[in-house]
Amino acid sequence: MDLWKSIGKVDMIDLGRDFFLLRFSVDEDIEMVLKKGPWFVGGHFLSIRRWEANFKPLEALVLSVAVWVRLNELPIEYYDATVLRQIGKTLGTMLRVDMHTALEARGRYARICVQVDINKPLVTTVRIGHQCQAMFYEGVSQLCFARGRLGH
Repeated sequence: MDLWKSIGKVDMIDLGRDFFLLRFSVDEDIEMVLKKGPWFVGGHFLSIRRWEANFKPLEALVLSVAVWVRLNELPIEYYDATVLRQIGKTLGTMLRVDMHTALEARGRYARICVQVDINKPLVTTVRIGHQCQAMFYEGVSQLCFARGRLGH
């Protein structure tokens, strides 16, 4: 199991309108937070991104979210990084393949993480070979895609 141990200090500043600035004392912690998500706290999705100059909470838009997608009963021959990346690209921006999927350690489902545009409907099936493969989005019940907004 890929465990993360915080090795530095983190300061958090409330910017208002449910935006927070996190300052990390160690660069490895920043990279871990950006790459190991998506993150949920108390059932609420956290949209995490690098700091942008001139950021104003009142004008900020969340246009995409990272979500884990399960491909239940995906035939094991498709547990190939290239194939999984192609599937991910049909859903949005491919971020990463779950460690257990990459190692073919789990056969019930494959799992990938993708960045999806909240202004577009979620893709529910993808054709793989001669089959249609259903997509199951983890935590989407916590997200509201109505009108392209989170928390609507």
